[in-house]
Amino acid sequence: MPADLLRRTIALPTLAVGDTVRGALSPPRGGEGVPDGALQAAIDWLCLTHDVTGRRGSSLGYHLLRGWMPAFPETTGYVIGTLLDHAERSGEASLVERARELGEWEVEVQNPDGGVMQGALRTPPGRSIAFNTGMVIFGWLDLHEALGTELFLDAAIRAGDWLERTLTPEGTWQGEHEHHGIPHAYDARVAWALARLAQVTGDERFREAALRHLDWVLSVQQPNGWFEWCVFRPGTLPNSHGLAYTTRGLLESGALLGDERYTEAALRTAHVLSGIHRRLGRLPATYDRDWTPRARSVCVTGLAQNGGVWLRLYQETGDAGLLQAGLSAVEQAAGLQSRGRWRATNGAVPGSFPLYGRYAPLQYPNWATKFLADSLALRLRVIGNGR
Repeated sequence: MPADLLRRTIALPTLAVGDTVRGALSPPRGGEGVPDGALQAAIDWLCLTHDVTGRRGSSLGYHLLRGWMPAFPETTGYVIGTLLDHAERSGEASLVERARELGEWEVEVQNPDGGVMQGALRTPPGRSIAFNTGMVIFGWLDLHEALGTELFLDAAIRAGDWLERTLTPEGTWQGEHEHHGIPHAYDARVAWALARLAQVTGDERFREAALRHLDWVLSVQQPNGWFEWCVFRPGTLPNSHGLAYTTRGLLESGALLGDERYTEAALRTAHVLSGIHRRLGRLPATYDRDWTPRARSVCVTGLAQNGGVWLRLYQETGDAGLLQAGLSAVEQAAGLQSRGRWRATNGAVPGSFPLYGRYAPLQYPNWATKFLADSLALRLRVIGNGR
């Protein structure tokens, strides 16, 4: 275990269910900048997740007890865009080649129905899942935009056709194509992928499907900004990761489709979460419908993601409060990045803080570091030191 994280993994006070996190161990404070080389270290670690699979997809991540995990089609899909973005900024041509390899691998493992399989890579492939499919569409569209390769656009269209075909009249995906058989508000991020696909192809079917789902998401948002059905499995509470998926999907869809209702919905939730972060100095992992924190740990993925959401909302609205909140959250997430000589985790962030927290315990998921890299890059743009 890296020494820097071992020092932080100390006993927490015992809290009863329903207690807030005020007494819990605090992560590093935001507002103190970002450690030198944090973004490059994150990119280098994402490259390592590609290398350890024999350059056949990006590993789900590193587990402290089990080692490297299999390639994960869902998150490989959106790692592609992170690598391409950094390639444009840094001039690292090797990242473009990696992104192309990842995209070609995704085409290879795409299910015959056009969807993307559930879970990590295995034989035979798992059933197609709506969320996973939307996430890989992002990668294919990013590659088509960067390289102009029709292979990737064709794959994205096949995936979009499948998503449009399996969307119900109510605006949710059929149960057999959802994680745990339930609808998810965080599929707003899938709607964002469909909105992008509509923009590229001019196909109104994709735009209409995106609108249908987004309107369903609005219907399950409560007046205080909390979302019903914003959970990964039945019987759990929304966590900061799923909430960030939802608000980012609404925000970006609103910007693409020119519909302020979606931006306003994202703002409603962002103001609550940023207020909690400002008040507590941390972003607890889960919340009940009154926004009472129900976890003493931090979901580091959600912390990095929400920081990026708040910075994007600042770009769209000019809300100075969200700018400060976003900078603080991203810097705090960067403070949890593992840096040192242990190659397996150098540049990565853990699923939870402390390491044994409930979200991806003892793991460094590839998507956590992907979102840290994205939010660090966005921070550079916002403060004027990056394109």
